[in-house]
Amino acid sequence: MSRAPDPGTLYVVGTPIGNLEDITLRALRILGDAAVIAAEDTRVTAKLLARHQIGTPCVSLREQNAARAVPELVARLESGDDVALVSDAGTPSISDPGLDLAAAAADAGIEVSPIPGPSALAAALSVAALRGEGARFHGFLERGGPARARQLTAISVDPACAVIYEAPTRLRRTLLDLEEACGSRRAVVLREATKLHEEIARGSLDELAERFDGEVRGEVTLVVAGAAPEEGSGDEISEERLRELVREQVAAGRSTRDVSAALAVALGLPRKKIYDLVVAERVAPDPPDPKPDPDPKRG
Repeated sequence: MSRAPDPGTLYVVGTPIGNLEDITLRALRILGDAAVIAAEDTRVTAKLLARHQIGTPCVSLREQNAARAVPELVARLESGDDVALVSDAGTPSISDPGLDLAAAAADAGIEVSPIPGPSALAAALSVAALRGEGARFHGFLERGGPARARQLTAISVDPACAVIYEAPTRLRRTLLDLEEACGSRRAVVLREATKLHEEIARGSLDELAERFDGEVRGEVTLVVAGAAPEEGSGDEISEERLRELVREQVAAGRSTRDVSAALAVALGLPRKKIYDLVVAERVAPDPPDPKPDPDPKRG
């Protein structure tokens, strides 16, 4: 009885986010040695391979064909083939369909090995120079609805810097939405990172929204400063400040569910506690009108 072959390895390979020189020697070796390269867009990857004279065949792995492509690639891995996973730019499995393959391979007991390289997330953070308690990656925000409202609320109270990927056509709208949620907080827009027309724009959210009021081109990464320390978070936040945050969110027209979910996640507090405060805020009577001054000559 023949012995089953040892499974191959899935290599998660970081590739340039713009400048084709930004690739490691190890990444080039893995791309050349792999049996196949799973690429988000084979046309984009073909340019990189041609630049470095690599002849490894590519197969498409994108959102539209993942249901079919992922099982096929896992089967190849189980048969002993090494597979290199790449995205159009940067490190795979971050806001791209590569996550599905990495998860499926791990679930099948296949080794998944990182080949570190460029990342728009790391590049943006390295030059943003914004204060915050760490950083939180949000990827692409939801286009609209309650899910987007929850994300904006969470960002508004989170002491960590927010890192967001955005399409150029939606950049201004996102900046305006963030300004509404966070006020005139400092932010940085990194556009066309590592490319010929790289741009790093700094300013408040409203200033940046005005700056990008027009046609915007290229890939965009946005970094927003964390909430000010005095706003507090988690167990450190005062009851008075917590009620103030709840009032602000209710006044902005957000639903009880959205406010409860977003603040609970951002502040690390029980959702039930936030929910009760929101309900209490909604049923609280309006403050009475001030009594008229009996002496009109005063004041």
